[in-house]
Amino acid sequence: MKKLLSVFLCMVFIIGCITPALAEEPEEYPTIYIVGAHTNPIYNAEGEEVYPLKADVLGIIKETLGPCLEELAKGMITGSYESYAQEFNDSWAPIFEDLILDPNGEVTNGSYVKNKTQTAHLDGKTSNYDVWDCRFWYDWRESPIKTAHELKAHIDTVLELTGKDKVQLIGRCYGANVVAAYLELYKEHAKAYVSDISYYSSSIMGIDFMSALFSGQIKIENDSFNSFLDYYINEQGLIGDENSADFVSAIVEVMYQAKMLGLTGDALMAFINNFKNDLFPLILRNTFGGWLSYWAMVTPELYEQARDFVFNTEEVRAEYAGFIAKADEYYYTVQVNVIDTMLEMKEAGINFNIFVKYNFPEFPLYEGSTAQGDGDTSVYRQSFGATAADYGEVFSEDYIASVSQENQKYISPDKKIDASTCLFPDTTWFVKDLHHNYFFPLQEPSVEIMRYDLTVDNEKYPQYMVNVNNESLTILEGTDDDYNKDNSNFFTSIVDFFKNLINVIIKLFQGDIDFGFNPDALT
Repeated sequence: MKKLLSVFLCMVFIIGCITPALAEEPEEYPTIYIVGAHTNPIYNAEGEEVYPLKADVLGIIKETLGPCLEELAKGMITGSYESYAQEFNDSWAPIFEDLILDPNGEVTNGSYVKNKTQTAHLDGKTSNYDVWDCRFWYDWRESPIKTAHELKAHIDTVLELTGKDKVQLIGRCYGANVVAAYLELYKEHAKAYVSDISYYSSSIMGIDFMSALFSGQIKIENDSFNSFLDYYINEQGLIGDENSADFVSAIVEVMYQAKMLGLTGDALMAFINNFKNDLFPLILRNTFGGWLSYWAMVTPELYEQARDFVFNTEEVRAEYAGFIAKADEYYYTVQVNVIDTMLEMKEAGINFNIFVKYNFPEFPLYEGSTAQGDGDTSVYRQSFGATAADYGEVFSEDYIASVSQENQKYISPDKKIDASTCLFPDTTWFVKDLHHNYFFPLQEPSVEIMRYDLTVDNEKYPQYMVNVNNESLTILEGTDDDYNKDNSNFFTSIVDFFKNLINVIIKLFQGDIDFGFNPDALT
């Protein structure tokens, strides 16, 4: 009997050892990549490419500066800025005339996108799906509600061509808004045919600086303005010459330590407030505010205020009634229900994998812009609620101590991110130093994560990673000094200023300096 039992136990052990090797690989589903806004070029009715913008910005400024300043001066005297707003609008709106939607929110000027919905190389393909194989192109200016209907049809086409019973979705930036609209409008379809969803730098919960602009709530703060200038001067090479950059940085630091950046921002805002109610609504309706996609990226907290600010009179609201109705439809149907819908989809078996980029300053145009993000969208918005230290700072010891022991594992090694507060902490990844505009390093990890239903506890792709030359990711380990703000004070900033001033003067006498400006650093 004992011998039989020993044989049986041996067999159980052997079977247990070989079972993982014999286990089938999980089903490989085709991945539909939904591109973001601005990635699809626009052509006018004559077939000329009009986006990306071809405007000679410096030429327009030179040509229109005089008339605009003249009208601005008149406004300062009379207290009425309507003529200035109209002059400014007449100068810049023509650049967008082939791009914006009509007051009904439709494309009626004959313009069109370069790329249409795509299902490349899918005939007969049963494995090794690439994210480009069934990429979803669309007109990114239009309502995400309309685009969601097109996405549903595209999913059906991919299922038919591949013979698969499910797909995986990747939504990049505004592409995530399109996915959110699809989930809301076609819940049962999604539950039946979608296995996993990944979001890259999602703008579903809005973009703060754009929302501040659309709602007229612009604010320039001392700390955020300093961080922004420091990053673009010292990290992005906004000023080509190193000596010039050091000198300008020293000036900025003196102004920052003396709180002058904030005072300058306050003075600038006091000036702008004189004409913003006349200028901003008019120019926004005829430029960026003429795209329904941008309205879908206004934060839910400011949407109604932004709508009332831009469409600011009864006459304007009547003219743009169709446009407003389409913007409202997305807000009231999709955006306010996003979290509940995601939880419902999760309950139905759809996995959400959120990829968040960080360690870049926000545009210093709104209150609270000391937050950090990917250069466009804050960590909080991308992650659906993660807590982040301000840009250039780390969590205090008191904050870290306040996090429960079981949630300590969600704090990043650099002490800048606490993932425990986001919607899906176990399937939300954070990538340091990967800007909003770059996404290539995320493709392979996200597809693998979706296929194998990985969580942040896996060894290959842990919760916190760092970008390497926009080509690959590696594990984020520990901290380094550049995570902390410079400890300089007003006295040391003055000393640095004079040291750099002397250096610039010497270089000028030697004919060795160039105050070159590199606008590409801002893109």
